[in-house]
Parts: sequence; structure tokens; C-alpha cells
Amino acid sequence: MKKTVLTLGLAFWTALSMAQPPQNQGGRPPVPNGDSVRPMQGLFGPLTKRIQIHGYMQGGYDWKNEDEINSNTFKFRRTIVVAFAQITDRWSFFFQHDFNSEVQEFYTDFRVTKDKGLNVRIGQMKNSFCLENPYSPSSLELVEVTSQATTFLAGTVDPLYANKVMYGRDQGLILFGELFHSHFKYELGVMNGQGININDKNNKKDLLAKLEYAPMPTLRFVASGQKGKGVAADYCWVNPSADFISPYNKTIKAGEEYQRDRWSFGAEYKSFLTTPTSDWTKRPLSFRAEIMGGKDGDVESLGGYATATIPLFATVDAVASYDFMNYNKTDDIKCTKLIFGLQYWFYKNCRVQLQYTRSNWENMQTGAVVVPNPMGPPTITPIYKPDFDMIQLQLQVGF
Repeated sequence: MKKTVLTLGLAFWTALSMAQPPQNQGGRPPVPNGDSVRPMQGLFGPLTKRIQIHGYMQGGYDWKNEDEINSNTFKFRRTIVVAFAQITDRWSFFFQHDFNSEVQEFYTDFRVTKDKGLNVRIGQMKNSFCLENPYSPSSLELVEVTSQATTFLAGTVDPLYANKVMYGRDQGLILFGELFHSHFKYELGVMNGQGININDKNNKKDLLAKLEYAPMPTLRFVASGQKGKGVAADYCWVNPSADFISPYNKTIKAGEEYQRDRWSFGAEYKSFLTTPTSDWTKRPLSFRAEIMGGKDGDVESLGGYATATIPLFATVDAVASYDFMNYNKTDDIKCTKLIFGLQYWFYKNCRVQLQYTRSNWENMQTGAVVVPNPMGPPTITPIYKPDFDMIQLQLQVGF
């Protein structure tokens, strides 16, 4: 119901804000029957100057070979519509809905100081953890968007966190700003720690902090951390009959409160900076790397990635990424991915991506073969997640 109301409200507001009477060649509005009153312009004219509507779609074709079994599918990952309203010079509102899933963001910002030193954000938004999570999928290089470590530790897909995709977002309040001519940036957040469109399941909040240092405009170093207590999701998406809900952590039961901590260190370099008005055929060479760790209850995890984008021609980039994640350091459940690809930009915010991924799993048990033994205990042979190769072709269209 909430999703339907928000969607209809956005569609209605968009229709009203974009409605404009026709104009003649001289730029002056027509005056029918001598009537100079323009109700729509009078009511919504000032607002349309402060509202921006953007969006993008991503989808394509996946081919996968897993354990010598081929599969393929057309896969449309997201259809995003974004509305941004600059209410005053200090106050703004942001709304984002994915028509492939649900409402993802709605928050308001208020700039407290005259400069960028202190801002307040309240609502549902991307959390402050790590360097990679705040980026939009429309600007990231990989078809799968973020690394395994970011996806897991920032709360996009974590079986303990929730039984659905949370997109690295949560509900709460963030203080953020820029200091010393933007050489330093900070974020301090208090959040539910339970994900999007879900009320907190305990009375404890997660504390998040991020500090960024940019010695030069093209180079920045980022450190972040999160500390809090979550409540494990109450549905076992791996096996409804099991007494645990995460294939990576069998010590925490459904509905149980547990300690959840996170940390990250990363760096990013771009050969030159771009702005929304930049020439889209001129893109920088970029390199981003990060190492992240977490602890859920007594189980520790560790991951990291290194991703490079190299412009080859005016509209073609080469992309390469190394991505590893140890989901459980005690049981050594880990996955390593090597990704290579090309992306062709055919217009601003519009591209075609072609990528190959090689994924290697270790000790990720997905089931077991049980052979009864009349003379004693049955023989149990674990089944482990196999390695796989994948080729992905994706189209992105933005406006």
C-alpha cells in the first residue's frame, strides 16, 4: 500500500510540474480570448524551476556456465526514477523509486551553515559505510554494480540483515559537511540498522562515521566504520526448515539480536574531474581500491577489491576488477572474482556493457548427500557451491 501511494503521488506530481501551456515563436504565451490568466503557470510555475526529474534503466542478457550446466536469461535489473526539489537555497528534498522493486530513498537535506561545513539529512538514504556504496549504479563500472565486500558489509544483500535486497540503504539521520576548502569531508550517522521500508526491530541504533581526505582534487582517501546491534531476519531464505538463516553464519538464529560491526579503508584516483555539464566523450582514467571487514556475533569477515577503468577511444572504456570476499574467516568461506570487460558510451548516461566474470568459491556448502547406513551413522557428503563463468551484456539508458 505504501509503495502504491508513493508511486501514484510521484506520477501525479510529475504530471503537474511538467505541465506547461504552449508558447508562440516570439516566446510570449498565447492569450486566448484576451484572458491573460494562466492557472497552471500561476500555481506551479515557480515550483517547476526548482524541480528536476531524472532516471535510468539497466537490463540485458546473462549467460552462465556453472558446474558444466549452461543457463541464460534476459535480466532487467532496475528502472529508476529520481525527483529532486530545491525548496530553498538551503533546503532540498530527494525521492527515488525503482519500478523493478520498491521505493528506495526519500530524505530531506538542510544546510545549517553558510558554507558547506554542516548539513543535516533525515529520511531513508544510502548509509555512510565505505567508499563504493554511495555511488549510483548508473556511474559504476560493473554490471553487478558493487564488489562482494560492499554488497555484503554495506547491507545490500546480507541474509542476517534481511530476507530481501536492501540496496545499501537505511533509515535515520546523518550530519555531513566539507571543511578546509573541501580537503576534508565527514559523515556522522545514527540509523536503525534494519534496512529500507522496515521499522527498527530493537531499541538500539547503529552509529556510522566516515572521514575523507583529498590531498588533491583527483585523489582521495576514505575511512569508515559502523557499530551497532541488529536483529536477525526471521525467515530462512536458504532453507525454511533450518535453524539458522545465513549460509555464512550458523551461530545466529532467526530473530536473535547480535552485535554488528564494520570498518573500511579505501582510495580513489581519477586523472581529471568531471561535472554533470562535462563533455560525456571525455572520461578520466580511474582506479579505486578498498579493504573492508566486519564482525557479526563471533564471526569475522574480510573482503576487498581493486577496479580500474581505462578510456581506449572517445566512447569506449576497458574495465578490469579483482574482487575477493571471505564471508566467514573461521570456516574459510570465500569467493574470488576476476572481471574484464568493455563499455561503449553512445550518449550521455547511455552505454552498452560487455563483461566476463570468473568466480571461484571455496568451502561454501549448499547442501549434502546423505547415504543411510543400517550398521551405524549415515554417510554425509557435503555439496559445495561450484565455480562459474559468466558473460553479461547490459544496456543503460538515462535521462
